[in-house]
Amino acid sequence: MKKKELFNEIAREILENSEFITSRNFIQHGGISIYEHSLGVARLSFSMGEFFRIQDLKSLTRAALLHDFFLYDWHVPEKMWSLHGWTHPAAAAENGRKFFGISGKEYSLIRSHMWPYTLFHPPKYREGWIICAADKCVSLAETLFKRKIFGRNSGFSALP
Repeated sequence: MKKKELFNEIAREILENSEFITSRNFIQHGGISIYEHSLGVARLSFSMGEFFRIQDLKSLTRAALLHDFFLYDWHVPEKMWSLHGWTHPAAAAENGRKFFGISGKEYSLIRSHMWPYTLFHPPKYREGWIICAADKCVSLAETLFKRKIFGRNSGFSALP
């Protein structure tokens, strides 16, 4: 199966879910929505997973898509100065469990994506290190250059 088709097959359930689609309404970095950010992290994680010959691309991709599935706008004053950076991985993991029945491994991958910021939750799996690195790369591009990487016109995925 081709890379693009496998990614789409794994991601479809999440990307077409109405709760996940609401993340288009929340900004993550600059003008980039959480939906776009999560899709960029998932695409980069998937590519890195293939490069490093990760066997469990399904858990890697699903966790990368759901890593910021916290379902609120962290830019509002009451959240902006909160402990969002420390607490959102647990919120995203719980939402992943609630809406998608994620596995224990996927929960761990989501929970550890902010390491070393979340000092006591380092990645336990190779996939976790990949998501952690991909999230930082994508976040840096979005914050510094105000642009998406692996965006809609990247030729990577037919899904939105």
